Amino acid sequence: MTSVSSIASWNASTLRSTATPPASREEASSLPVSTSSGTSSTIIALGAAAAQGLAQAVAAPLQWERASRDQVSELMAKNFAAGSSAGRFSGLGAALLDQLKGGVTQLSQTAQRAPNGAQAATYAGIATGVSGALHGMGDDKFSLGITTNSGVQVRLSLDSDGDALAVQMTASGELTDAETRALGQLSKAFQEAIDGMAQDPPQLKLAGLMQFDAKQLASLDLRARVGLDTQPPSVQTLSFQADATQRKVAFSGAAGSLDVKVDASQAASLGGPEQQARAMKSYMSQFDQAATRGHADGALMSLFKETFSALHTTVGDAAQLSLGGATPGKWQLAAQDQAMLTGLADFSASVSQTPKMENPMRLSEQDAFHYEVGQSTSIAGRSIDDRAISQKQTSSLSASFHMPLVAGTSLRLTTAAESQNYSYHQIDDSARSEANISYRDGKLAKATLEQSSSQSTRVQRYEMGKLKSDLTNPSVHSLTRDLVASLAPYQAGQTQLNLEQKAQQRTQMLRELNDEVFLRADAGR
Repeated sequence: MTSVSSIASWNASTLRSTATPPASREEASSLPVSTSSGTSSTIIALGAAAAQGLAQAVAAPLQWERASRDQVSELMAKNFAAGSSAGRFSGLGAALLDQLKGGVTQLSQTAQRAPNGAQAATYAGIATGVSGALHGMGDDKFSLGITTNSGVQVRLSLDSDGDALAVQMTASGELTDAETRALGQLSKAFQEAIDGMAQDPPQLKLAGLMQFDAKQLASLDLRARVGLDTQPPSVQTLSFQADATQRKVAFSGAAGSLDVKVDASQAASLGGPEQQARAMKSYMSQFDQAATRGHADGALMSLFKETFSALHTTVGDAAQLSLGGATPGKWQLAAQDQAMLTGLADFSASVSQTPKMENPMRLSEQDAFHYEVGQSTSIAGRSIDDRAISQKQTSSLSASFHMPLVAGTSLRLTTAAESQNYSYHQIDDSARSEANISYRDGKLAKATLEQSSSQSTRVQRYEMGKLKSDLTNPSVHSLTRDLVASLAPYQAGQTQLNLEQKAQQRTQMLRELNDEVFLRADAGR
């Protein structure tokens, strides 16, 4: 795709002028700018309304990296005076991607507050030689990298600090019309992700980006860093990667951090929508139980749950599409195989709350929360008649917190003995579920479900700062089930049933069995 030099056609190339900056805005209304062909092109100044908005938006004159009259520069001028990242970046991500629809594949612009005494220069007037040094170096910044299936790399960046705002877009090669459309369709989703991260508390609005057109786009990589007006100052960061078979999100903020990875490389083990919905409901319940037991931060756990659910939403569809609709994996699994599995793609996920030292008399006592959960699947064997399938699910919870001795009252722990009436709780839990199924010469040879859980609660009780009791309550459970007989195609008591009734009974039996394989904190009881 060829870049066009004319300003009237939304030129993306950096333009310079050697003309002396005008003494007034009126003088800047029509200035010649040298184009790549050596001819002159006229830059039209802002209209009266836009000029008035610009004058109101900035407290000092702005200097610009390049002279241009385009939607992105107009929006930068409008947003410049915003006091928050949400205001500075409002609409900019979408506007930048929208430039592709007009044929622009290369764009670089910076707006910078001019030093005291410097003369104003509107972006529709003359470029004042501001460097592009801010690109990728802002205090607050977003970057999006997209690779097409043909290998073209598109990079977008938005950067902001107190005195400057910058955007940049580059493409490593020519885009096809289909690729251009696929990229343009992400403009709204990119802006939603920016708006979510710029909020306080943040929201990870990534669902739109995960709907990318896998027929045209191979991968996405989003990075973000936003400063928070906290004491002491802090930042929240985001890293998101997605391709045909994987989704990864890592987030860190004032409340804590989370890390979620979803891997559909074992796509043959993916279940249908109903099975996945039941598995997701089970995991959401497990997360709620862990949050309640460990006294987790509600907003952080909501962010974790939303991210976990969103990353599983489309990964199976993308994996199928990347293989041209063919059945992924080694073989098509049988119904009884699927019944032994969750139906979800493999994953690893963790969420950690920022520890707090709530008791100045005992700084070793922290209010903290850390939860991990994961699933891994193995499909092996020389042939479909000798296949072996294994799926492991694990979880662990480590938490600690203070509680008042009298329910309904609030703790105000100080160095005074009179405030030191509380109980300190320490939680240490783990759970595991493993399903194994194998065949020999086409016949079911093994089907087992092993589940176990361990829970430990330690409670230290203090009165007037003195330890009155220290109790630990541990529990361990395990269970192993042989399911070969349950998975057999013919069950006792079926002699009076016709073929359709037998099929219905088997489907119901497999569904009930599937409900038993989902991980639970009290597995093995």
